[in-house]
Amino acid sequence: MLLRIAGILLVIVICLVPAGASVAAAPALTLRWLGVAGFSISDGETVLLHDPYLSRPGLLATLFARYRPDGGLLERWLAPGGPAPEAGSARTILIGHSHFDHLGDAPWIANRIGAVVAGSGTTVAIAQGYGLPLERTRRVDPGDEFDVGSFEIRVVASRHAAVMLGRVPFTGEVDEPPVGPIHSSSFKLGDARGYLITHLPSGLRIYLNSSAAIDRPALEALRDAGIVVDALLAATPGRDPDYVPDLIELLRPRVVVPHHFDDFFVALAEPSAGEPTSPEDLDVFAQEVRGAAERFGTDTKVRRMALFERFELVAD
Repeated sequence: MLLRIAGILLVIVICLVPAGASVAAAPALTLRWLGVAGFSISDGETVLLHDPYLSRPGLLATLFARYRPDGGLLERWLAPGGPAPEAGSARTILIGHSHFDHLGDAPWIANRIGAVVAGSGTTVAIAQGYGLPLERTRRVDPGDEFDVGSFEIRVVASRHAAVMLGRVPFTGEVDEPPVGPIHSSSFKLGDARGYLITHLPSGLRIYLNSSAAIDRPALEALRDAGIVVDALLAATPGRDPDYVPDLIELLRPRVVVPHHFDDFFVALAEPSAGEPTSPEDLDVFAQEVRGAAERFGTDTKVRRMALFERFELVAD
């Protein structure tokens, strides 16, 4: 009798599952904000990092000394019991642009955990100057597409916001590996890029923008291809009036996660780490998102993440 009941239940379950579908759900996709433009993206199997900047040596050290990642501190932050335990198993570190507050710690982290650093030619050259072997770097340019585990990554042309007295700081390129360590001002911009990340098992899409400016034609190409995103991770400082409306119009995100609003000279152990340098500007950013969502007819929410907070992204 028990076998007959079990068989009937099994038939019911099979009938309720659509043809070709799997009974197992797609793995959960989680984001964690690491401060500045840093994020981890994980589905429990594959982990990506973006612009992890954790050493944060302070203003005076940044101005008057060469940039040296703090290995002891990084070990603690990335340890299994640390605030971002998944980061220690990351396979690829994506770099949005090559300024020190985006690239500075990435070569050390990649060497420590066996990851690959992916970014512009400038990113690759500086990473090698900090001791990362050539085979553990990957130059990627706008239009490139590549897979890392369960993620498909598309590189998108972008721009850097004019955040320093109306100008873009530290422009230029680095063609050859420098003799590291180098001064923070020698971390040249290279070229900025965004990353469209598609989680293949779930179909969820994330767009990462490391600075508050865009290349509109590049995002128009995504729109024309029918691409919309579930989560937009958008830098906020130095943005121009069209930045938020353009992002909402062209990417039509379900949720916008602001970042790069914190003071990256404040050590992560300080109580104020992760807090906005201008709460008023962050409020204005949220208002801009709501206004653009109403204008373009999208159901877009703003989700400000706390430092090291874990946020689960689910399908609509």
